[in-house]
Amino acid sequence: MEPDTVTENWLLQEFSTRARACGLKVDCMGSGKLDSEIVVIAEAPGERECEMKMPLVGGSGKFLWTLLGKYGIRRNQCYVTNVVKQQVAMSTKTDARSPVKAVELEHWEGLLDWELDHLPNVKYILALGNYALHALTGDSGITNWRGSVVDALVGRNRRPIQIVITNNPAHVLRNITLEPMYKFDLAKLRNVIDGNYKRHDIRAIINPTADEAVDYITTLRNDPAPVAFDIETIANETACIGFANNAHEGMCINWRDRTSNSYTPAEERHIRSAIVDWFLSSDTSFIAQNGSFDAGYLWYKDRIHVPKIWFDTLLAHHTLYPRMPHNLGFLTAQYTTHPYYKNEKDDWREGSGDINEFWEYNVKDCCITWAAHKALWKELTQQKLAGFFFNHVMRLQPHLIQMQVCGIKIDEDMKDRVAEDLGQRLKQQLAEVHSHIHVLTGDREYNPNIRSTKQLGELLFNKLGLVGRGSSTNKDNRERMRIHPRTTDEQVKLIDAINVYKVDHKFHSTYATSRIDSDGRMRCEYKQFGTQKAPGRLSSTGVLWGTGTNLQNQPERAYPMFVCDDEYMFSYFDLKQAEAKVVAYKWNVAGLIETFERAETEEGFDVHRANAARIFRVPYDEVPTSDYNKDGTRSLRFFGKKCVHGLNYRMLAPRLAEDCKVPLHQAEEAFYSYHRAFPEIQRAWKRIIDEVRVERQLFSCLGRRMIFLEKITEESFDSVIAFDPQSTIGDKVGGVIYLCQEDKEWPSDARVLLNIHDALIAIHRPKDKEIVQAIMKKHAEAPIPIRGEMISIGTDFKESVAGEDGIHRWSTLMEVQQNT
Repeated sequence: MEPDTVTENWLLQEFSTRARACGLKVDCMGSGKLDSEIVVIAEAPGERECEMKMPLVGGSGKFLWTLLGKYGIRRNQCYVTNVVKQQVAMSTKTDARSPVKAVELEHWEGLLDWELDHLPNVKYILALGNYALHALTGDSGITNWRGSVVDALVGRNRRPIQIVITNNPAHVLRNITLEPMYKFDLAKLRNVIDGNYKRHDIRAIINPTADEAVDYITTLRNDPAPVAFDIETIANETACIGFANNAHEGMCINWRDRTSNSYTPAEERHIRSAIVDWFLSSDTSFIAQNGSFDAGYLWYKDRIHVPKIWFDTLLAHHTLYPRMPHNLGFLTAQYTTHPYYKNEKDDWREGSGDINEFWEYNVKDCCITWAAHKALWKELTQQKLAGFFFNHVMRLQPHLIQMQVCGIKIDEDMKDRVAEDLGQRLKQQLAEVHSHIHVLTGDREYNPNIRSTKQLGELLFNKLGLVGRGSSTNKDNRERMRIHPRTTDEQVKLIDAINVYKVDHKFHSTYATSRIDSDGRMRCEYKQFGTQKAPGRLSSTGVLWGTGTNLQNQPERAYPMFVCDDEYMFSYFDLKQAEAKVVAYKWNVAGLIETFERAETEEGFDVHRANAARIFRVPYDEVPTSDYNKDGTRSLRFFGKKCVHGLNYRMLAPRLAEDCKVPLHQAEEAFYSYHRAFPEIQRAWKRIIDEVRVERQLFSCLGRRMIFLEKITEESFDSVIAFDPQSTIGDKVGGVIYLCQEDKEWPSDARVLLNIHDALIAIHRPKDKEIVQAIMKKHAEAPIPIRGEMISIGTDFKESVAGEDGIHRWSTLMEVQQNT
């Protein structure tokens, strides 16, 4: 029987009684104002909370209340509780709470409903973490839902309550890069309480007739407002395309319904023609989220060419905040008041089966993208990054889309032969591995799967007792095991056999058997946002229709499979010591500058030999011209080159020893010699770190910004130091792509084919070789501003020659002397 007035003591006693009836123990009950309008619900109590018998009083609680206090929300105003009121064990592997069993969690959720029913005035709930999210809404996935504000019917009485969803503070403390978003989420609670939070509503126009679709296109085309577009796919085909020129209404032109086509062939041609004509000849400014996918897919699959996207919200957010997520779910939380909806993309398949929900989802994507672009454009302008964004980032995008769609021709017969031959060799290699295992273990029936990390670890550590560093079975740790004094000769043979097998298996699975398209071409998608630590550098993956692969990191043995189209050839350039040159001039490293300047004036002068001579204090002529001595050991030239590549970026001696496969004492000698020869480098590190601590941001030589909104930690310093040189060169090479292809002298049938980090490969007719290479050289060696000087970076050029079969291949690139 309930008392006339519910007290905290009665609530505790009654709750405990109900929990015991379910076989649950209460370690920490809720506390605070029972008549509060604000309830804070966390996941489960920690050790400190159980000791104090009060939720959110440990380190994570202090963190939360400090942040909420900045928005005028204090603990004494709230009722605070957890979903699970028993201490949950911590995982030793993840340093996070172990999961609570589903049946137990269901009991706790039911008890939470009862608890909330006895808080008479609750209007607002701050839900912290997955348990709270699921208990209140039935949804899961806090990473997606964080930042959302939802209206929900809560408790057994189903009262309407506004819920602000965000991460558990303990999770944020373990992942400090989340702190900026966390503050943003908590600020929403203040807006909700003050009545300043209005939900973003969207009206979706779906299932239009052909005439309605064309009329809508005409209306948008005649309106000066920019237009967001987005496609959705089903079974690797374009299912619909949506358009919106405002944040609250759009149309989805769906080519089909659940069982049949939406239009006759003539009607569909009429709509598609209107879309093609709009994209090709309109003055409309088009907006997209990750437009590389939408435009590339439309061009390749539907032959609808989007020549240029004006504003890509993903790339805008990456330009502003490269260390944050950039997906549309994240942007929805940051820039709109619409709750998370991205799960709706697949809900119709698993729930109601109403495909109309899919078309409505498409319109939401368009409207949310449009809303996000307004906020992002404002921020780009305020933060003086709009020029960089429009003049470089968006200028590059259409050229990368062209590289994706056009692809590179593959010698399919050679690829198939390589795959078949290597497949047979892998069987022999695996048999050899198992033969070594049988000898070492004495068990001829023991044939572990060495591609399984778990089974390989069992073999190496438990069965054979090998010693590495920790329990990793990766290449570096296998090398540590190999050179360990306790490793026997037979064990060394096994590790060698495993290494050979793994290298060949990766080549077979990743390259030799990678899927190509029906036109015999390999494609990749170049991502302008794929390298968080060095924004500006491109990354690449297979295309989203399921074929292709990363074309930037192809092993040399794969080069023969990549061929020119008939009557074409390749030209290639690579920037010489590009990052090292930026380091030298940006950090004013006198010894490196002197070496680079001599290399520009003295023919045949070897930068790596010169650096090695300076580092190890030997005459230049005594440094070998090769990276290997006659006995096969690493030469001083090799160490000079490796030091410049790694030690500029805070690499320490142990890592240098591993990378160079040399004893630690030799790596330590190289480390100290390097920094003795170039003392400016460590001074530059300190200066850069000090600048970031104060300014919270850095700018590259070409104007790209890296901003640090979270706390700066030791783990951040490596990316802080490497940012400027790596991003500068990434943006430099990206700029060469569009400068070449927009050059008025560039042949109309030539194109940049591949980006390989600091290098580019172009394809063109042999008759255009001189002009193509001259244009590439002109733009690649165009000076860039570094500390008030215009510094040029040299290039090495290669061109393909026809093999005996008359075919130009990637593998037939030969060095070519360029005119200065």
